[in-house]
Amino acid sequence: MRLKLSVLFLLIPSLAFAQLTRLDSLSMASVDTLDAAIIRDEKTIREIVTQTSLQRIDGSQIGRNFAVLGTPDLIKTLQLMPGVSGGTELSSGLYVRGGDGSDNLFLLDQVPMYQISHFVGMFSSFNTDVIDYADFYKGGFPARFGGRLSSVVDVGVKDGDFEHWHGTVSMGLVDGHFQIEGPLIPGKTSINFGARRTWTDIVKSVAMLFIKNPTTEEMAGKTHYDFGDFNLKLVHKFSPVSKLSWSSYYGQDLLKAVLLVTQREDDSSTKADLDFNLKWGNILSTLTWDRQWTETFDMEASLFYTNYTSRMNAVIDALMVMKDDEGNTSSMGLNLYEKNLSRVYDIGAKVNFYSKRWEGHHLRFGGNGVLHTYDPTRDEGLVVKMNGLKSYENTDAQNKHYLGGELAAYAEDEITLGRQWRLNLGVRDALYIVSGRAYNRLEPRAAVKFMATDYLDFKGSYSAMNQFAHQVSAVYIDLPTNLWMPSTKKIQPMHSDQWVLGGTLKLPVGVTVDVEAFYKTMAHLYEYTGTNALLPQINRWEEMFEEGLGRAYGAEFSVEYEHKGLKASAYYTLSKSERLFPTFNYTWYPDRFDNRHKITLMASYRFNQKFELYSAWLYHTGNRFTGKTGVIWEGDWDLGYELYGSPNNFSLPPYHRLDVGLNFHKKTRHGNDATWTISVYNAYNHVNPMFGFTEESEGRMVGVAWGIVPIIPTISYCLKF
Repeated sequence: MRLKLSVLFLLIPSLAFAQLTRLDSLSMASVDTLDAAIIRDEKTIREIVTQTSLQRIDGSQIGRNFAVLGTPDLIKTLQLMPGVSGGTELSSGLYVRGGDGSDNLFLLDQVPMYQISHFVGMFSSFNTDVIDYADFYKGGFPARFGGRLSSVVDVGVKDGDFEHWHGTVSMGLVDGHFQIEGPLIPGKTSINFGARRTWTDIVKSVAMLFIKNPTTEEMAGKTHYDFGDFNLKLVHKFSPVSKLSWSSYYGQDLLKAVLLVTQREDDSSTKADLDFNLKWGNILSTLTWDRQWTETFDMEASLFYTNYTSRMNAVIDALMVMKDDEGNTSSMGLNLYEKNLSRVYDIGAKVNFYSKRWEGHHLRFGGNGVLHTYDPTRDEGLVVKMNGLKSYENTDAQNKHYLGGELAAYAEDEITLGRQWRLNLGVRDALYIVSGRAYNRLEPRAAVKFMATDYLDFKGSYSAMNQFAHQVSAVYIDLPTNLWMPSTKKIQPMHSDQWVLGGTLKLPVGVTVDVEAFYKTMAHLYEYTGTNALLPQINRWEEMFEEGLGRAYGAEFSVEYEHKGLKASAYYTLSKSERLFPTFNYTWYPDRFDNRHKITLMASYRFNQKFELYSAWLYHTGNRFTGKTGVIWEGDWDLGYELYGSPNNFSLPPYHRLDVGLNFHKKTRHGNDATWTISVYNAYNHVNPMFGFTEESEGRMVGVAWGIVPIIPTISYCLKF
């Protein structure tokens, strides 16, 4: 039986530092992560925006707040929102209203981003130092967005300051930030540059100077991990009505592990080298021209490029030298290797037009064309040599190359009817062509708002969405080794329909109450049915997935209060998410992230100009997993047949956690603003379960859950200059 190198080597780094805590009961949960960013519901936004399920986050608010390991994080902020599950503890998962995590559209300055996390999900790829805003749509999608089912995260990078130079320097527990912006040509050209880098590798190197190397003559090894990214935005104003901007992003993670094993006996010796290397990251770039042709007609045109690449190499070289009784020497060599490449990149152009020519109508229309390239490959093999001569070789090369084209056109009209009614009517038409197969999908969108009084409004929306790209994964974890593949003749585009009804009450005393109910159906969903392996098959990937349906429905409640230095929020979600895959079960069964109840309580208080206090308490019912319900033993052969019920038949224990933090602001001797942040993740040290299984004990099945993350205190420093 062949050893799968990918499994072995991806486990090495995690086993090196993870300490598992066994939990007693089996009924568990998921993640969210620190960051108490304030969701602003300004009067101007309320009057203009018709869409339901839209939350606009101010980038400056995210950067002010604390986060686990000292780094504010956009995705961790979104995980706190109602209707969102965060997946695995400390990860950057985003499961929105029954989604599977791969059905979220992430845009950075209007460019799609395929991989949105660093540090195996602990940090997101969005640098809060350079973020201007983030619009988070869970439903009621405007017609200009398409290509994903569950959500849109539209992130904008700030233009640099056209008049003055300034920036920030931040130092956290495991990484550092630097951001600077200012005029290259005052009043004409500006730059905004932000960079991040982890220094776990630097800290480790310094620590090893003072710590005795634990290696022995029999075993020696080392690991290395680092990540870094940068954002660059240049803006040039040709005139008050015309400007050109260039925005770029580069991010990369690198993980290495090396292990050397040596064993010597009287008549033999063995030496084995294990080498693992995993590198992944994104490159994005866009050139955008904004032009106001008349007082009522604007245009935005852009060219863009996005690339996500992941490379994994794993090699085992072993040599055994033996002597027989007569002193003759023989040798056996073993070379086992696996190389995996996952790559997807897009080249595209888009244009948007805005017209206010007719009173009561704000027309927006345009289109885009994208050339998609999906290019995964894998090489694996086993070579055995006896006395230096090749005696056995088994290799396997897998590769796919898809070239797909996507054309889309849209139109939407924001209509004002009197003082109370607003409508947003739109339609999007998308044509997707790949491997000789063409899919054309029409996506109607509609939203309506009735402003009953100055303080009360009601909203409703319908939106149809289609997704032509599929994330192929053999596990439920968002790993950089997962593949992106297109819809083909065998694999249909995924489709969703979502209806939303809601209302907002904004009182003059600073209280905002928002209620939304949603119902969402999903078709052409796919579940992996292949063999147990960390890496999915490439050549036969279409044959290893079963097609099914999904549905999610529920209600979301939020209350926000703001008065002087106090800001408080309370979110509650009551929802249900289900799947129907006839191959697995003939009736509907709960989704893995079917968290029936979710509660988020957040508060921040600014005592004075120097001190701010934050707290957040999270609770949700547990994630689910599929566990065996029994074992039938046959005769005296100790041959057991495992019995399973419906999929996701067990619930993990509820998840709950308290995060607290303190910001201390002061002026330096040079007049700059400095902030010390002390924060505590999981303040009462409740080790939440992360995964579970069932096992037989004393003739009955017992559920077991495991947790990893304890209390995590953090201190960080930020200087503005």
